[in-house]
Amino acid sequence: MKKDYSKSAEKLVQAMGGKDNITRVFHCMTRLRFYVKDKNKIDEAEIKKLSEISGVNWHQDQFQVIAGNEVNEMYAELVKMGVPNDDADSSAKSTEKKGIGSAIIDSVTGCMTPMIPALTAAGMIKVVLTLLTTFNLVSDTSSTYQVISFIGDAAFYFMPFLIAANAAKVFNVNQSLALIIAGVFLHPNFTAMIESGDPITFFSIPVTPTTYSYSVIPVILMVWIMSYIVKLVDRITPRIVKLILHPTLVILISAPIAIIVVGPLGGIIGDGLAVAIDFLSTKLGFIIVGILSAAFPFIVMTGMHHALTPIGLNAVATGGDTLIFVSQVCSNVAQGGASLAVAVRSKDKNMKQLASASGISALMGITEPALYGVTLKLKRPVVAAAIAAGIGGIVGGLLQVTLYIAQNCLLAIPAFIGEKGMTNFIYGLIMIVVSFAGAFILTMILGFKDETEEGEDTADGEESGAEKEAKPLVEKIQILSPATGTVKDITEVPDKTFADKILGDGAAVVPEEGKIYAPADGTVVNIMDTKHGIMFQTAQGVELLIHIGLETVNLNGKYFTSHVENGAQVKAGDLLVEFDLDAIKKEGYDPITPVVVTNGDDYIRSVNMLKSGEKAAHGDCLLTIV
Repeated sequence: MKKDYSKSAEKLVQAMGGKDNITRVFHCMTRLRFYVKDKNKIDEAEIKKLSEISGVNWHQDQFQVIAGNEVNEMYAELVKMGVPNDDADSSAKSTEKKGIGSAIIDSVTGCMTPMIPALTAAGMIKVVLTLLTTFNLVSDTSSTYQVISFIGDAAFYFMPFLIAANAAKVFNVNQSLALIIAGVFLHPNFTAMIESGDPITFFSIPVTPTTYSYSVIPVILMVWIMSYIVKLVDRITPRIVKLILHPTLVILISAPIAIIVVGPLGGIIGDGLAVAIDFLSTKLGFIIVGILSAAFPFIVMTGMHHALTPIGLNAVATGGDTLIFVSQVCSNVAQGGASLAVAVRSKDKNMKQLASASGISALMGITEPALYGVTLKLKRPVVAAAIAAGIGGIVGGLLQVTLYIAQNCLLAIPAFIGEKGMTNFIYGLIMIVVSFAGAFILTMILGFKDETEEGEDTADGEESGAEKEAKPLVEKIQILSPATGTVKDITEVPDKTFADKILGDGAAVVPEEGKIYAPADGTVVNIMDTKHGIMFQTAQGVELLIHIGLETVNLNGKYFTSHVENGAQVKAGDLLVEFDLDAIKKEGYDPITPVVVTNGDDYIRSVNMLKSGEKAAHGDCLLTIV
């Protein structure tokens, strides 16, 4: 039976703060990558509850939701819901200022990530071709061989076109104009002029003869520069002739810059990266493979692993990779081994199921479910995987294992077949076995802090019955009304996120005065910059969201005054926030104030002590949590 992802996608959007809070979403092979208007509206706890989601991660201002093998289905539902996305809307960008390094990494990631499926397909076609010739099913002189070869080679040869299409979205440039620049780099006449060896000039300006097929950096740089050229031309062209003159000037300005300046500069940068890698390989030898293999899980966490992809692709395109993809194979296989060891050893049925599926997924190159849902969560397994990957990488470095196709998982096994013959194939298998077996055995030896079905941590097994019985069976926690006014059931709040209990269960108060008081002894975890929302934790650990009014975030703090700071320890009844109730009503905002228990799963239930329609003074018991 086909799974319905629509409900999960709807819950995800609600937990993201609603569709209006999302400015852009795109995805890679495992992650939904969101940009939002207000980070404070995101309920990470609710997102993690979705069965399709393995975890979440912030990278600068990008919120990453790890959906593993179900990312395509979830993304498709988000598109159907009209969430701003790369397929429909590329103009919505985050306005948060980034560092130069972060901006470069994000740009490279945005350009490279969408083309991974095409490169994977091209690589596997090359694997098929290798197998056909290895087993003498096709002659390397036949036309069949030639056809399959150029089919598999097309994605690599015309890589500038793929990158230009993606870069146009990243830098908000007309895609057709960006593709024309890629065409300039790869035009047969230009290629023939380069291959002839004769000097090339443009109005007496020398043009450096550089081949751009298989290239990455020149196109990214040029489309980025085009984004500024487009703005410049837009300012100087008269409106009456803009339709014709604007694109013409953009191309006439961009194309010469591309072949005279940017193309050679991109080549220099690419060559510099290659020299840097060669230098590290020369100085550190096989050790660099081990270091990169061990570090890859943590590089993935930062999202910087895509920045290494162009280096690996260039190596594959020019003879074979001995570092980037080799390291990824060791790391991913090790993650799979560690996760499967968790599946064997864990006593938690849910963890067994998650670890089994994540382990297999990691062996196929999708490591985020294993990393975020299993190994990193349990701590020791991620250490075991890193150590084993490092050992596997050292073995691969010592044996000079080479990958002839861009692969990062067990599917890389056929990719070991190439110029070095079956010896490289056998060495590659040894490297994989060492990485997998090492991670599996080390995880079994180091153990981990398991999670029982009751949700209690144990050292390596269940707590004894005596220990469980020693704990109190029932604990009642009172939550006082933070405001004076009329009580409403949470389902009566005219906001679907609260009414549907997406954020959690609770109650609401329609305030009669503009004052919010502490609902218990505890800590003010966070008062939002707009002062309309308070995250509060009681001394017993109950997490509460006090949301003053609906959509009052739009007031940007106007009419609100905070009397406490983040981290303040307060007593029940202490004044937290004052607000101008009449002014907020005049602005057209509903002042109803939901009080939500955001970690309700930690408790049996919450009971509304005051019923809908009853009057409450601040300090009256609003909720009792069991």
